[in-house]
Amino acid sequence: MATPAAYDVGAVPRTGVVPVPVPVPPGSVCESRSQYAATIDLPSEAVLSELWAGQRFPEDALVTIDGSPVRVLHPGLRGRGAGPDFRHARVAVGGGVIHIGDVELHVRATDFRAHGHHQDARYDGVVLHVVFEDDIGADTLLSSGHRVPVVELAPWARRRTEDIGTWLERSVRWREPCHDAIERLGPQQVATRLERLGDDRFAQRVAYVRAEVTRVGRAQALCQALLESVSLGGDRAFAANLAEAIPWSRVLTLESSLQVEALLLGTAGLLSSQQQEAARHSHEIELERAWRQLGAIQSVSSSFVALRPSNHPARRLAGLAQLLTGHRDLMQERVGEKNGLDGPVRDLVREWSVPANDYWRWNVGPARPARRPLGALIGRSRAIELLINAVLPWFAACSNLGRSPDGVAQAHDVYAALPVPARYGRLAFLEDNFRQEGRRLRLTARRQQGLLALYKRECTDGGCGRCLLS
Repeated sequence: MATPAAYDVGAVPRTGVVPVPVPVPPGSVCESRSQYAATIDLPSEAVLSELWAGQRFPEDALVTIDGSPVRVLHPGLRGRGAGPDFRHARVAVGGGVIHIGDVELHVRATDFRAHGHHQDARYDGVVLHVVFEDDIGADTLLSSGHRVPVVELAPWARRRTEDIGTWLERSVRWREPCHDAIERLGPQQVATRLERLGDDRFAQRVAYVRAEVTRVGRAQALCQALLESVSLGGDRAFAANLAEAIPWSRVLTLESSLQVEALLLGTAGLLSSQQQEAARHSHEIELERAWRQLGAIQSVSSSFVALRPSNHPARRLAGLAQLLTGHRDLMQERVGEKNGLDGPVRDLVREWSVPANDYWRWNVGPARPARRPLGALIGRSRAIELLINAVLPWFAACSNLGRSPDGVAQAHDVYAALPVPARYGRLAFLEDNFRQEGRRLRLTARRQQGLLALYKRECTDGGCGRCLLS
């Protein structure tokens, strides 16, 4: 990991004026634009979003409904998908304590409740509600029971309709300090620094897996790392409970992938009978039979709603069962006797992918038929993520413990050669900042891991102005 000195913690954020106005990007707010049609009197939320992103309005425009001035230290990062419009913002209300959290934007204050945010825990991190019109006259109530201050822009929005157009044409008053990194440092230097951060992130993962190998053994450490990386609907608590409940020593003795699948699904409480449904498909009947033959094994309760079918835990666990069965020899051999990293990277990615058979192509899970055919259980993107987060760190950790520097180096070489698994929405603003002549910096998995490290270490923790690229 880089030392604190490498991040120039004493650097002052450079938040000067940028002379190029930024156009309103389509889809820049989290909710459907159709919900926010502007009236004759009030502009749209997209306009408000652009004003907030560039902090283009006069400083005295930001006042809460009780008259307290609001000072913005960091407007936050644009939200992607469901959730607040801007995240990890830093604002001071009334000249007092600095609040770190999310900012939600609406045309009217009542929109917060109208859109169901008052019952959505994803909005409990909101510290400021910015609206064009306050049609309530009170602070905004969150699902947690807390209230957050409201800033109303109606005095400016109504009296200065023409001014809003002028504000949008102004140079932005705030940009991330890394927005000109390519211009200042050059693309190669930016890439090198991202790779350094990516290597730090990989080293941390290797250290974690190495500790697990020492604690539970090589085979179980890989099993658990794979389970952590298959993304069980994003429910970390469920994944942790399941990892603890699965009898891994039993998994490693099973010869049939059907038995492994039954054990994983049964322990997760996802079989048909565990959902009070009858097993109708032959595959579901075989899973039930295999689960009964395995004997009494405690199940972990699960509750999943509103998940994309392809990301349902049942499909992830079915894919994991295939991987554990297909790579059994790898877990039983000593690193060095059977390396498993030889050959082209594309072949390695293919080895850790799992296509869907006839049953899983047409079913989300037991007793849950799909409305349309589904793709692979473990596709190319997920396979690359498994390599980054589980397989390669495990190889490096085992090689390190086995005093095999060549094995460690090979794991790092494969890591450096991996392509990007997928574009991550939360990193889009960083990728946009690292443009040259309108083209994004070429990313590899290693560089993308550097972006993730930058995002988590600095961008979401008030680190603008002190990171490697500021």
